[in-house]
Amino acid sequence: MGRTSRALAVFGLLVAVATAQRPAAERSSAKRPPDAPLPEVVVASGVDGPALGDLGLGVGGVAGEGALRWDGADVVTAGGVRVACRTAGVKLDFPSGRELLLAPDGHLHLRSGESGGPFVGGCELRLADGCFVRVALSPGAEVRVRDVVVGDATRRLQPWRRGSPNAEVVREAGFCGARLLCLGDGGDVYRAIALGPLVTLDRVLVPSERAAATPTERLVVLADPIVESLHVMQRQHREAKAEVREAMRAIGALAQQADAILPPGAALQRAERDRLRWLLRGGFAIEYEATGPLAPRLQLFAGDSPLPMVEWTLRADSAAFLTNPVDDLSGKRWHGNGTRLARAAVTLQARADLYEQGIALAVVERLRK
Repeated sequence: MGRTSRALAVFGLLVAVATAQRPAAERSSAKRPPDAPLPEVVVASGVDGPALGDLGLGVGGVAGEGALRWDGADVVTAGGVRVACRTAGVKLDFPSGRELLLAPDGHLHLRSGESGGPFVGGCELRLADGCFVRVALSPGAEVRVRDVVVGDATRRLQPWRRGSPNAEVVREAGFCGARLLCLGDGGDVYRAIALGPLVTLDRVLVPSERAAATPTERLVVLADPIVESLHVMQRQHREAKAEVREAMRAIGALAQQADAILPPGAALQRAERDRLRWLLRGGFAIEYEATGPLAPRLQLFAGDSPLPMVEWTLRADSAAFLTNPVDDLSGKRWHGNGTRLARAAVTLQARADLYEQGIALAVVERLRK
């Protein structure tokens, strides 16, 4: 990488930030993404996980703003989802009218006949009202539905314990099942796995009448940890070299305009058919790179620069790396040792014992169609 390429990278970032600051009408002539029926990538807020409302996949079939509570032997969540536990399975009745059943064999079923899975050890169903339903299954037991816990941010209610009805308030405990999001009207179910600040969504169940309008996979870029890493990077690199100062000026400008460039809820379209690159506002683009040092990585490009300005590693201990702007250190890919990202989507990060990294990477690769 020569001096010209490095200068173009910084210049491209500054131009792109300036473009992002202009009103939308002034950017009407910007390059448009190719036609696509469904966005492949969305931007979401959230630290513990993506805000489900930012995913563009419906409101999840919930209604109202109540409180998690008992209703006889059942539990009703804050958004009105009734959770009923029986030996024949765990049934969720959504205010939308959708009914979802997790059967003892680990398959998910809709009343209309569609099924998905199996998740033989159980799963955690995350609802759009912030509550969750954790179901532990015991495949070899006479009663396969072993334990059910329904919780929110502060409470855990257990209506089923060791294969029998129960009515206890319990403490938080670990859970090793797949984590699923109930979207759409409650019956659009996706498996969510995080690779650092990138969350992969893999569709496991959908009503047949909605299949064509619902993506089989979607990627979610968590804006909060990415933007915070830019602010930290700017404070971290305070060197006297002009190239570094200029790069930090560009990074600072980018961080200040991040809400315009990476707005939560934004739906991104593919920029190029033969590369996993998607357009952002203001002439920016992000690209998924599966090879090279510390792969996989998410790269940020500005303008027509041939080099990424920043790269984020996609792992539980993610870090942001500034492309080396110093010409006399041309043998180094990055400047410094990286900027550690704040922990994000901790409970969705890929788990080695469930081989989730491979599952998530396969979801991304399916977008190369």
